[in-house]
Amino acid sequence: MASKQFNDLGLGTKAKRLINKDGTFNVKRSGKGISFLNLYQSLIRMPWTWFLLLVMLVLLGVNALFGFIYFAYGVDSFIGIEKGDLAHEYLECLFFSFQTFTTVGYGHIAPIGEAVSLIASFEAMMGLMVFAIITGLLYGRFAKPNAKFLFSHNLLVSPYQDGLSLQFRIINQRKSNIMDLRARMLVSYTEKGKSRVYFPLTLERETVMLFPLNWTIVHPIDEKSPLRNMKKEDLALQDAEFIIVLKGYDDTFSQEVHSIHSYRYDELIWGARFKLMYQSMENGITELQTEKINDFEII
Repeated sequence: MASKQFNDLGLGTKAKRLINKDGTFNVKRSGKGISFLNLYQSLIRMPWTWFLLLVMLVLLGVNALFGFIYFAYGVDSFIGIEKGDLAHEYLECLFFSFQTFTTVGYGHIAPIGEAVSLIASFEAMMGLMVFAIITGLLYGRFAKPNAKFLFSHNLLVSPYQDGLSLQFRIINQRKSNIMDLRARMLVSYTEKGKSRVYFPLTLERETVMLFPLNWTIVHPIDEKSPLRNMKKEDLALQDAEFIIVLKGYDDTFSQEVHSIHSYRYDELIWGARFKLMYQSMENGITELQTEKINDFEII
């Protein structure tokens, strides 16, 4: 084995899978209540579909509640609402709630009396605060720098010079320019009768200055590699996992971005190599065929 070893990477020595496929840590916290700070982080990191759905549900829920309060006071407390069946009266109260909440105020419906006017005033102030919070969250989501690297599905064990190597490749899914992209890779496995250990893996190339195409990252399995004597069965028996950390400078945000990914032993393809995924066009432009990132051939 290699002499250099991490006793603990911060992921513990008893865990199974360390990194999920989406780059998040395979950790679930318990025993702590929800705090505002955690709520803010969750809303910032939440997928866009869930975030927009949550915003719509909050807006509908708040206005449905105020609409019911107005309805409970009765349509006689408003100017501009004609009496009718219960559904018609509630919808009119709901529409008034939306107009008040958004401060649109068309004017054809107005409250009568101090109690209803006080509720409407409170709703208008609440609407201003809610929209300010939503605006801040939207800005935070757009302004937060994050990387969108696409990793190949599998880690390949491929021929390399006179021996073997581990290989995977990545592309930038965004149209932004990534510069000075750096990669680090390590392997984690459980030694017989011991806890999980971590070893860094030396890469053929640890950095690229520019990243317009794909990058095939290679770890030569030579005499210095901690994997030099391991076979497929050994990696499975020791529950091996390969962790990758990428860092680069994104010119869109003018900040450093990073990404984490991992492969487990059962995601390795032995005796394979990647197929070329870019070609030169007749007009001199190089075409990167992103749909081919996972294409490989068995040797």
